[in-house]
Amino acid sequence: MRRALILSLLVACGDDAGSAPDAPGVDGDIDAPSECSAIPAFGQFVARDGNPRLRAGSTFSDGKEDTSMSDPDVRWDEGEQRWEAYWMAAHGTTFNAPDIVQVIRMAVSPDKTAWSYVDDPVFTANPDVDAWDHTHSETPSIVYNPNAPADRKYILYYSGSREVFPFPGYTFQNYAIGAAISADGITFTRVANTETDYDEDGLVLTGRAVYPASVGAIVADPEVVLVDGIYHLFYSSFACSGPSCETVQAYGIGHSTSSDGIHWTTVEAPVRSLLREQITPTSGGGQPSVIYDAVHCRWELWLQSDLPGENDNQPIEFNNMVGVYRAESADGITWSVNYNRARDLQWAEGAPRAGERLGLLTGADVAANGNGRLMLYVGFDDQNVPQNYFLPDRTPQGFRAGVMTLNIATRDLP
Repeated sequence: MRRALILSLLVACGDDAGSAPDAPGVDGDIDAPSECSAIPAFGQFVARDGNPRLRAGSTFSDGKEDTSMSDPDVRWDEGEQRWEAYWMAAHGTTFNAPDIVQVIRMAVSPDKTAWSYVDDPVFTANPDVDAWDHTHSETPSIVYNPNAPADRKYILYYSGSREVFPFPGYTFQNYAIGAAISADGITFTRVANTETDYDEDGLVLTGRAVYPASVGAIVADPEVVLVDGIYHLFYSSFACSGPSCETVQAYGIGHSTSSDGIHWTTVEAPVRSLLREQITPTSGGGQPSVIYDAVHCRWELWLQSDLPGENDNQPIEFNNMVGVYRAESADGITWSVNYNRARDLQWAEGAPRAGERLGLLTGADVAANGNGRLMLYVGFDDQNVPQNYFLPDRTPQGFRAGVMTLNIATRDLP
């Protein structure tokens, strides 16, 4: 049971762009009531007709395929007047080829319907076998700072790893969080280790930095927003104690801040107001997606927080989720969330929607365009499956033909 919960925490995550359009031009005291417009009535998220927007199996100019897609991140680019989506893809010659590597892919859309790939990956797992992020570079979050130097107006945050968590009984990766910079949001370069608190390029935050008293800890699924010149990093976190790290100490979403996007100070981990039981630090969820609405001085956060067995009705058995809850905050520190109310997105048992007939992959990401919201999420589907593509399921055989898809839901958007 513990491993199942931890795996659902770590694999995908969604994270929001945290870009200037999501946190537009904040001036002065964000808490000043005189500067805040009244919060308008808003509707519900609705999965859009036309899903899926994209599916795994596309071939690129190098002749290789993206055999999976996960960990979406989406932002509205006000200048370009388009949606920009990022996600992790497994890229290789064929579905089970030994040359598969993790890449971060990008696609753009002016209308939420037609999406065009950027041919080259924007980021790739480190080819250096000794690098901390050699095997895993995933769960992207892109933040845009118009006031940053030209070579780093965009920062990409990601989960990286090269090994399994080094304690008996654990099967998830030994994740930490990295950063890479870009002038255009299309080609990213790891932050040099001379700029960070660590010895390796890209590495900017570890679990031990967040939980210094633990025997072992990880941080993953970064989500960054920029408000009043301060970077706010939200992330999935886990910590354990005991000689073999056998006792779970913390499981939930953490929050750190930075003035430069590279050096971080922990605000709270896990954030207790986001736990299911505030006196139980192991009762948290993961895969945060966060928006700061400067006009209404309101923070919104979406997270996955399924109970054990809650998603067992989905045919696929691979880091599934039931859906995502929404939390609100006036200051980004103390949150209000009701786990007894309906999720903002939930798998439709009995009448699954197009693009997600076999279930939902953990994690979703939300971006803002004015008062509207667009949610990007990954489904498991059994339609238009590329040849020899399979997904793990709950049957005795253990797998079935299936494909991962990228889908959208919207709230208050035409």
